[in-house]
Amino acid sequence: MGSAGPSESVVRIAWWAGILCLSLSAALVLQVLQMRWRLARRKRRREAVLTAWRPVLFEVVAGGSPRLPPVAPDEEDAFLLLWLHLLDSIRGAPVEALAAAGEAVGARAFARRRLRGADALGRMLALRTLGYLRNPADEAEVLRRLDDPNAYLSLSAAHALVHLDPAGSPDEILPRLASRADWPIPLFTGLLQEMHPARLSARFRALCSELPPLGLARVLSLASFVEAPVVEEITGRLLGREQDPEVLAEALRHVRSPALLPAVRLAAVHERWAVRVQAAAALGRVGEPSDRELLLEMMWDREWWVRYRAAQALAAGAVAAPEDLVARAAQLRDRFALDMLQQALAEVRA
Repeated sequence: MGSAGPSESVVRIAWWAGILCLSLSAALVLQVLQMRWRLARRKRRREAVLTAWRPVLFEVVAGGSPRLPPVAPDEEDAFLLLWLHLLDSIRGAPVEALAAAGEAVGARAFARRRLRGADALGRMLALRTLGYLRNPADEAEVLRRLDDPNAYLSLSAAHALVHLDPAGSPDEILPRLASRADWPIPLFTGLLQEMHPARLSARFRALCSELPPLGLARVLSLASFVEAPVVEEITGRLLGREQDPEVLAEALRHVRSPALLPAVRLAAVHERWAVRVQAAAALGRVGEPSDRELLLEMMWDREWWVRYRAAQALAAGAVAAPEDLVARAAQLRDRFALDMLQQALAEVRA
């Protein structure tokens, strides 16, 4: 009898431990079910908002004047997502009509509330919304967000600023674009098209004296949106200095003027093969007949890519006629160089 007491205690403890585990498991299951129910409810609500608003906004885009239903507090995010998606996908007069519709249902008030919240997605929606509404009173708030450490928020602020102030936005965005590695350059190709062209070119020119070479080379990848004389000036300055090979290679990618040929010819014998590759490509774009021998020499470079770009430059036809090139390469009795040149010529004819 004396030994039964401890055994009963152990059984009792194990029994209560089992009940506790079952209770915790049941609570966890209930919590998961509740979360799934909330997500399903939110999804149904979002689909209902989209179903109700999609034909209304499409009618606005088509030039109509439909009745705009009120937007409930729990419908605001779904409405803004649909509204912004349409604005991102259209151009011209419908943008103004959609912006007016958003203003009419209180989109600016929705956005201002979300800017004060802690939800990053809500703040991103808010900044994009303020940009399309183009209220000058919101510009200071958008400018303040340009330097947010969260890359997504700062990118949303940049997008908003371009819409708020197409003329002044290059002054704010281009220096940051040069210094912020977390801003992907390709994302700005569409935005630059909406900036004021003259101001954009002027800001690019000013950056020559403000930015270090690496920063300038970074923004130079957007040079297709800038006036050609400005690009030539910037490229010439970069090529005229003893620079980092990465900077030289980036500058050579944007050579479009024969005035830069002396610097390109020097780069053709640079110690770094990445620079020689871009020099060969540049000679193919702006080279003269006198550059034929230089390109033929580059076809015996120790790096395959240099030889290939040199063959492509020769095949482009700017420095010599194709038949003359084949004959010249045959005289050099290098079967591999001849094969590469013939391949490049075939690619040009295809």
